[in-house]
Amino acid sequence: MALTASTDRVDETGKELLTYGTPDFPVAFFDDDLTKIRVPWHWHEEMEIVVLLSGTVTVRIANHVFTLQGGEGYFANSGVLHAADLLSDTGHQHCLIFSPALVSPARDLIFNTYVKPIWKNPALPCIHLKPDIPWQKDILAAGEQAFEAGAWEQTDFPMIVRDQVTRIFSLLVKNQESLSQGLSFTDRDRENELRIKKTLTFIETHYAEKITIEDIAGSADISVSTCLRLCRQVLGTTPVNYLASYRLQQAESLLKTSEASVGTIAEACGFPDAGYFIKCFRRAYGTTPARYRDQKESK
Repeated sequence: MALTASTDRVDETGKELLTYGTPDFPVAFFDDDLTKIRVPWHWHEEMEIVVLLSGTVTVRIANHVFTLQGGEGYFANSGVLHAADLLSDTGHQHCLIFSPALVSPARDLIFNTYVKPIWKNPALPCIHLKPDIPWQKDILAAGEQAFEAGAWEQTDFPMIVRDQVTRIFSLLVKNQESLSQGLSFTDRDRENELRIKKTLTFIETHYAEKITIEDIAGSADISVSTCLRLCRQVLGTTPVNYLASYRLQQAESLLKTSEASVGTIAEACGFPDAGYFIKCFRRAYGTTPARYRDQKESK
């Protein structure tokens, strides 16, 4: 199966523009150096198991926030908006993204017994997987076994991957009642997430332009007050702060990949002038854009 390249490209609702696996084997494997790969706000129809091998990461998902340490991980259900931020100097994760069709392409006994109770279950949008809880440790181990077999195409990897993903479904079904009821993710929550997906896509499409909070709210046909409330609830920040952060992320990428001047990058990323860009960049990254570029080029 081999590895799949990570991407942060999304469509008009924030859905990732990436096909996971193939129609006859719908699973993809990601080996991510988190100092090089961002995990921005995104969603996909497939389910996801992430195992953090090293580092410290904050994960935001389904109105919840939790911090992962090396050896921990998380499960993200279908269609749930999520993002992660690296808190440590280094970080490395394995990611397994799969369709339920990998286990049972037909709505047969296996599907009804093991897949249906989990797939898009509003009471199970995500799980913070901890190795000190035996059944969660087993899920982390199954995810790693599936990754090692599929990413490196070991002998009989299709059978091994399917077997381990089936084991993950079995463990989830057997233990879902032991999970906190606070994980509920209602239809209203999903509707609110859809609105936020639209605002994020608007920002990521128009960040180089002069846009206001009224523009951002209007992109989802909601009021400014509702936009502020939902952004704080779902993203843990304000629309304006998200816009500023996104502009800085794009500028950082250009500093690493282009030879454009600081002034040109500032303009391309929506900053009113180079001086303001430098001030914002120094506050976020602890150095000036020029020094940041020099440091990256010297490595």
